[in-house]
Amino acid sequence: MTSRRGASRHGEGEGPVPDASLRSEYLRLKGALYDPNTDLLSAAAVIETARAFLHRAPAVGILSVEVDPLGRVETVYGWQVLDRLLRLVAEEVRGLIGAGLSPESILSQSGVSAGHMLVFAPLTQREAAGGQALALAARKLSDRLADLFALADFRNMTPRPAVQIGLSVLTEHPFHRLERQIYRAIDEARVAGMQGEAQERGREHAELKRIILDRAIETLYQPIVRLDTDEVIGFEAFTRGPADSMFETPGILFEYSHEIGMSRELDLICRRSALAHARMLPPGTKLFLNALPASLSDPGFREGLLADFPEGHSIACHDVVLEIADRSPSGEVEALGAEVAELRARGFMLSIDDVGRRVGSLEGIIEMRPDFIKIDDSLIRNIEHNMIKQEMLHSLCHAAGQLCVTVIVEGIETHAELEAIRACGAGHAQGFLFAPPSRQLPAARGARGHAGM
Repeated sequence: MTSRRGASRHGEGEGPVPDASLRSEYLRLKGALYDPNTDLLSAAAVIETARAFLHRAPAVGILSVEVDPLGRVETVYGWQVLDRLLRLVAEEVRGLIGAGLSPESILSQSGVSAGHMLVFAPLTQREAAGGQALALAARKLSDRLADLFALADFRNMTPRPAVQIGLSVLTEHPFHRLERQIYRAIDEARVAGMQGEAQERGREHAELKRIILDRAIETLYQPIVRLDTDEVIGFEAFTRGPADSMFETPGILFEYSHEIGMSRELDLICRRSALAHARMLPPGTKLFLNALPASLSDPGFREGLLADFPEGHSIACHDVVLEIADRSPSGEVEALGAEVAELRARGFMLSIDDVGRRVGSLEGIIEMRPDFIKIDDSLIRNIEHNMIKQEMLHSLCHAAGQLCVTVIVEGIETHAELEAIRACGAGHAQGFLFAPPSRQLPAARGARGHAGM
């Protein structure tokens, strides 16, 4: 019985105060069964609906859609990017309902915050026998997700998001418990998706091996500009795979080359291609070449690098800046002390790339004392509106100045970004604001000094 004191304290008509322990239990159960990011219930919460389908339909189709690799995407790009990716995938899967699959179909997740989504779709006898409706939905979804991952926000992601799509058909067996049949069918759909993905990955690996063996790559160059004079001090060489293929972007090209154990072979081909096409550079112009830490630690790489500079080569060792990506596992860059010393003794310059992408960037700078550091464009996006990013860039520029290291800011696309990085103390930059990567070096056409603005 509710007391008058309780009623008066909480106001007329509000009713009894909810029990705190019951509300806590409700929130706990809701958190276990509902994902607010994708607006999906877990599979456990919709099993009864799937059971009900079998009371009025001959079969239930199960479509398994699993995003991979979630862990690496979150580690490299952060949870916000992963959440957005999962929301977009959920929207594409939801779009199949009523457009190929029965409007009664339900979409769920195997668990809260999971990258595994499940569609339960009631099927007619004809659909169950032929399996065409599910297969067509799977193909349609695969095409939609391919278009989604080709968008600018995702196409350069490394590792590249992949989706395993599998299907199974559930019919009730009178001698088996229905719940077990449902979960067994879920497992069958998931395994089918994994097998299909494995076959597709095998075809992709074979295609990349062909690209590497045929040296079917292209080298582009982007100018690096000194901001106080607009002088082009050098060019960064970029690698691209065959146009309009999944290997066109360097992130996917190198990610897959690592999977097939041919990253060093690809690294060698890219370096030699960049040097061969840069022979027209005037003396003193820097050529920035990307190099894998694993390659630098290989004595064969260092000897081969010297062999690429024969007598009379237009580019001298001291014109070449080897860029080491700061995306490597923690400690890998810092462990290159002896290799760095040998390369310096041979005349090469060094740069640490992607600084600002991970917390440990300063460790590599202090340990290696590179000639240049390149600030990752993730720190630059919208920097004119972000005081924290400005303070971080200012601190990096100050620390680099103390170490006599030149700062180059990557990814400048707007005049607002340019003015912001100037104010933070950056003296050099590159990006589409100055010029996009190009097949033809401006210097080869006689232009020596200035970037187009």
